[in-house]
Amino acid sequence: MAPSNSTLKKLDEFFLFSEIVGSRKMAAMLGLGFSAGLPIMLVYQVLSAWLREVGVSRTAIGFFVWVGFAYSLKFLWAPMVDRFKIPGFSNWLGNRRGWTLFSILATALAMLAMSFQDPAADLAGVAVCAVLIALSSATLDICVDAWRVDSGANEEQAMMSAIYQLGYRFGMIAAVSGGLYISEFAGFNATYWGLAILAVIGGSTTLWAGEPGQPGSPNADLKPAVFLPAILKGVFSLFLIGVFFYFGLMENGFLRSFGSLLANGFSGFMGLFPDGSQVKIGSAFFSFILFLPFLAAIYFLTLGRKQLEHEATFAVPILGDFADIVKRTGWMSLVVLAIVALYRISDTTMGVMAMPLYIDLGYAKSTIGTVKGLFGISVMIFGAFLGGWSATKFGMGKTMIIGAILTIVTNLAFAWLATVSTPKAYYLFATIGADNIAAGFAGTVFIAFMSIMTNRKFSATQYALFSSMFAFYGKSLAGFSGVLADKIGYEEFFVVTALFGIPALILVIFTFMTGFTDRFMASGRAE
Repeated sequence: MAPSNSTLKKLDEFFLFSEIVGSRKMAAMLGLGFSAGLPIMLVYQVLSAWLREVGVSRTAIGFFVWVGFAYSLKFLWAPMVDRFKIPGFSNWLGNRRGWTLFSILATALAMLAMSFQDPAADLAGVAVCAVLIALSSATLDICVDAWRVDSGANEEQAMMSAIYQLGYRFGMIAAVSGGLYISEFAGFNATYWGLAILAVIGGSTTLWAGEPGQPGSPNADLKPAVFLPAILKGVFSLFLIGVFFYFGLMENGFLRSFGSLLANGFSGFMGLFPDGSQVKIGSAFFSFILFLPFLAAIYFLTLGRKQLEHEATFAVPILGDFADIVKRTGWMSLVVLAIVALYRISDTTMGVMAMPLYIDLGYAKSTIGTVKGLFGISVMIFGAFLGGWSATKFGMGKTMIIGAILTIVTNLAFAWLATVSTPKAYYLFATIGADNIAAGFAGTVFIAFMSIMTNRKFSATQYALFSSMFAFYGKSLAGFSGVLADKIGYEEFFVVTALFGIPALILVIFTFMTGFTDRFMASGRAE
């Protein structure tokens, strides 16, 4: 018998199907997530494959990983997205969508610039193009995050985060699978051409997605006399970027010269110090950066308390945005920062050693690819939506506790996998499946948590501060994962990384017991 209408209605109310499928906001989130996920693999896996194919050394390829620091340092230029308008684009589409379209098209131009490079003959040109792709796509991340934070109410952030992750994964798949497929038949130059075109198509989302704070599409009633000049200004802005790329990438271009100047200057600076002291200097600087956010919060809570009463403080980029977080959350800002730093650190530290574990256990690469490919991505997407559904139904506090527990348990699953003597495929399915469900679940609620902690006035900068802080702490500790695994072995390593999740669990239990997270979620963000 077919289910009754009342049964379907109850199922819909429970699983929130109509809210997801029937919302233009959610559909736009999927498209924008795709656009944001497309470029990142072009400066990692696809580029690495191209470089290795033409004979570039693994040492040189390894240095290209540093390009990814653009995604960790994006908070430095995020204030521009909050405080400045892009000529033409912002007038035409509004500031959030205008910046987003501008960033997508700038990323596409950087991809096109890469398509004209030859890494076998000119590795410096490839490096500059990789940096340009990373900078423009990191800016796109800022814009898409700001659009999501501004467009959704607090109770919608978890589900929007899940859909964002879905679109982001689709973009990554298109870049890796689609990019390598194109390269097989037409070469890597054609890959960057094709994906640049795909990026422009993805940018069409900004034309029908609503601008935050405005019902519907704000340019629906605009007359040609209004939006045509805006389009022309936007095209002229892109033309200037194209000229910048072209002349900067020439053999003696200023982009290459600037990069060489920085590299030589840094080498010369470090050469002033005796051998061995460079490590001490790096460690001191690293420690200072790690504690800087907490020191700044303590300063505003004590000696700088009076500065929180003056509007001029909040006009200062980055510092003012940080001060606003402290003003709104008080002493709990220290807990918020600690959660941002620690909630995902267990997974980011463990993840680096997962692939070496599979290889050392004797799993075939084809088996690993099968499990981590379609299956792994599918269960991660399932976990992401499960996290969004849980936060919507049961509240952010309870869902964050569940996510922290799942992270610890699934890390222990890798410790169990390290003990098996026979590499059976279903062991791998069980371990990766559990880990990806937990990663999707915890990832959704973590993104939602950072989103509701932002102020709508500074959403681009504040979310960039949170996400950069999370990435910096995770990547920094992950760099030592190989050293730890070599010293204590795989089984003990994954037990230790599971223990890394306990401080985060204690912190989210504390916020739940005090009612902080759910109270903050229900109260709405500052305007």
